[in-house]
Amino acid sequence: MLLRGVALPIGLGLVWLLAVQNLLAAVAAPILDWVAELQKGLPGPNAGALAAALGASADTPGVGAVVGGGQAAVILAGYLLGFVLLAGAYLHRRDIL
Repeated sequence: MLLRGVALPIGLGLVWLLAVQNLLAAVAAPILDWVAELQKGLPGPNAGALAAALGASADTPGVGAVVGGGQAAVILAGYLLGFVLLAGAYLHRRDIL
């Protein structure tokens, strides 16, 4: 919505998912306790926790019960609601006003 295209948002999402979030999980989280706690609020680990709560195999990459299924659903719903409100406000400002 903000970038008015498809390629750049997909590229940024892949960089976030494959590089930044994996570095946080594999490198920083075992060393720094606050990064391990920060992970509990990020969308990737919560999506994996929700998939684990819904019965996905633990052998699947990215699926792990970092948090409970209820907390994961609330966090992901919060992200969804927040981004929908942000996109609506931006759309209103850009195209309606």
